Amino acid sequence: MPPDLPATSADIFWSPAVDPAAVILAPVVVPGLITATIAVDPISARSAEEGLYLRFVLAGERFSAIALDGKAPRGTVAVTTPVDPLLHDRVDALFRFRDALVHHRATPDTRLTAQRRRHLIEMLRAIDGRRAGATYQDIAEAVFSAERESATLWKSMPLRDVVMRRARTGFDLVAGGYRTLLHKRRA
Repeated sequence: MPPDLPATSADIFWSPAVDPAAVILAPVVVPGLITATIAVDPISARSAEEGLYLRFVLAGERFSAIALDGKAPRGTVAVTTPVDPLLHDRVDALFRFRDALVHHRATPDTRLTAQRRRHLIEMLRAIDGRRAGATYQDIAEAVFSAERESATLWKSMPLRDVVMRRARTGFDLVAGGYRTLLHKRRA
């Protein structure tokens, strides 16, 4: 990938080992099995040793997949999934894919809730502020529209803890924890 390519133009394909929503497709080899057919016209594709990575739209929703035979699926397919700690997320993705394919409607990807998206924006703003030399109280004013308080009062405010947590979590994400965004948060 060219280093001068803007991030918004970069076409990133995550391995199913990292992204549980990446659907693993294989040709159906079981005779007589009744299954839906698919004809994928990829938005983008990239060939790799393990197969063909694809991004496509089905029922108005975007999907990522890997075709194990190295070809864009045309016809009947089987979906395979590893039985691993991400199985619940993988099954959610399979149901979304099945609903789009069979029922022509898919539920939205719920891995990032509106609240989580808002928190991510706050985290990014907090780490930008910290990197620019802002204090936590400066960040509270900029991100949360908080009024400036005395140093004594600020130390006991719950908002101080929120700002510090957003900055800490933001730095953790930047340091490599961002891959957790590919997984649904579970209680």
